[in-house]
Amino acid sequence: MKAVNLIPRDARRGGVSPSLGRLGASHLLIGLLTVAVAMVTLYVLSNNTVSQRQAQLASLNQQMTRMKAAVAQLQKYNQFEKLAQAREATVKEIASSRFDWHAALSDLSKVVPAKTTLQSLVATVSTSTNTGGGGASGTVRGDVNAPALSLKGCTGSQDEVAQLMSRLRVVNGVSRVTLEDTSVAPSGSSNGCSGPTFDMVVFFQPLTGNAATLAGVAPAPAAAPSTPGVAK
Repeated sequence: MKAVNLIPRDARRGGVSPSLGRLGASHLLIGLLTVAVAMVTLYVLSNNTVSQRQAQLASLNQQMTRMKAAVAQLQKYNQFEKLAQAREATVKEIASSRFDWHAALSDLSKVVPAKTTLQSLVATVSTSTNTGGGGASGTVRGDVNAPALSLKGCTGSQDEVAQLMSRLRVVNGVSRVTLEDTSVAPSGSSNGCSGPTFDMVVFFQPLTGNAATLAGVAPAPAAAPSTPGVAK
């Protein structure tokens, strides 16, 4: 019996696929167009994504600019608050360093004996106060960093010098009275004083608050002196 091959001739081994065999230039052109469309589509999508990101970046930059402007506006209030706090601290510092000289001088006028003459009076808040001269000539004023009155004058006798020191001691707020120098004026003295002259310093209680800072040193304690010529 003779064998019969039932496989179609164009499908046999070594043959050409009927679909591929029928492909022509038109099919190749369609394939190329498909690839080109896909690449253009991918490019457009990528370009749209980049444009979207750029728009978002521009929007964020605008928001940042507005926020910086808002911060700059608020910074003025912050500076104003700091300025107000600094002024408040300055006012408190000044208030804490004030001394009631009116009351001190009023009390002084009440305790000075009738025969005592004050030739010089210098009031200083602290040891660093520049008086431009006058006052006590020695270094007693620098012993205590507190308000003080430096007095120069003359009396009828040494007993009246002691009496003046005793009276100054009872003045409100006085912590210490120091006699720096006393001597008998020579006859015919041009200062019009025939009795003993004196230099003394009346110390008051140290100021509270920032007075010590203003003076540049810590306030010294108002301890009782051990040197002669000091009334406690």
